[in-house]
Amino acid sequence: MSMTAEVEAEQEQVTDLSLTAQERDELRLALETCVNDLHNEIAHTDRYEFRQELKARRALLQGVLHRLAGAPTGVAG
Repeated sequence: MSMTAEVEAEQEQVTDLSLTAQERDELRLALETCVNDLHNEIAHTDRYEFRQELKARRALLQGVLHRLAGAPTGVAG
């Protein structure tokens, strides 16, 4: 199964996650670091299919970051 197919399958399931403010901030930092690393990896990837998978992964993580930024303190989901 390709990364894109895995992402689509995962989007069908919703999980609620309760986080403290500190946990939320640490998760946000980790996701931001990962997104930045993916940006660099995409820029240095020659294989088109792999680049597309990395872009899909980056978009998914950016979506999580966006939702996390709008989550009330103590809860992200």
